[in-house]
Amino acid sequence: MRFVFLVPDLDASFAWQVFDRTMHRIPSAALHDWMRHRLMRVQIAHGGTLNLMRHCQTARSCGVEAVLATMRGRNTYGERGIANLPFIRWADRRPDDVCIVPDFVTALIDEVEGPAIAYLQVPLFTKANFDYKSDRVQLWTDSPFMQAICEQAYPGKPVPIVPNIVDNTAFPFIPQRDRESGLVFAFPRKGPKFIDATEECYRRLGGQFWRFERIDGLPFHELAQQFRRPQVFLASAEVEGCALPPQESMAAGIVVVGKTARGANFCMQHRETAMAAETPEEAAKCLFELEDEALRSYISEQAHQYISRYFPDREPYRFWQETIAQYSGQSVAAIRQAA
Repeated sequence: MRFVFLVPDLDASFAWQVFDRTMHRIPSAALHDWMRHRLMRVQIAHGGTLNLMRHCQTARSCGVEAVLATMRGRNTYGERGIANLPFIRWADRRPDDVCIVPDFVTALIDEVEGPAIAYLQVPLFTKANFDYKSDRVQLWTDSPFMQAICEQAYPGKPVPIVPNIVDNTAFPFIPQRDRESGLVFAFPRKGPKFIDATEECYRRLGGQFWRFERIDGLPFHELAQQFRRPQVFLASAEVEGCALPPQESMAAGIVVVGKTARGANFCMQHRETAMAAETPEEAAKCLFELEDEALRSYISEQAHQYISRYFPDREPYRFWQETIAQYSGQSVAAIRQAA
């Protein structure tokens, strides 16, 4: 038995950017579907893909064979992905493989001969474009927000919430006192207007303690290194998928401030594990409150304790032991003994 995790090829080349822009100027849904399903390339490494890679890594740590699959069958991620994971071509999957397929290409599930799992992380891609009622197909999602969307899209089909995986080795806990005083990180790719408005509101109200630094496009290992610096992360996305940045911030000891992304950031409990703020005005007020070092330290410690459940050797490890037992017909005890 083998678990195959389908992920897109990463292609940030100028040639692909030109080709992609040119093809998307052609108003043809069939052409765009063909590009998504047959070429399956992206220009940035999305959090959902990284989450799939971590699931692959955790499955392997349980002693089962698990691989990543791309259309080209090679590692195009380099330092933007997770090292030492094997790759195969999607075309080289076997009939008895258990295939985990991301939401934006769930139409490919109908081509899978054996068991398949649709991993649904983004509302935009949650579509009934495959035979989800089949007994060989399972559905997974990652938050109560997404679960409610999936229950509407796939009526009558169970949609369990599976744990995201937060890498506490890449994002070790660093206390607030050992971080750069007054530094806020924000991702301009997600809600830039919210970030700008929050900073403007904070300054207009006389705020001087916090300074904003916008980061984007960093390789994973460089991003993890940069996460050792800030005291606060501004969550600015209107809608999230697997919402890894807020959870990685919590693991690292960074206080998360901002949007709950309609419930996708379900780990944000106001004044306990984060400071929830749905508007720039609310976020600015939270930043004033967080000038109090004692409050920052309390929230960062509470958040780390909460998010530790998603560290690879905790809930994700137990989840994969149970999943392997389900598909292999072995007992969980036997899986644990073999691992």
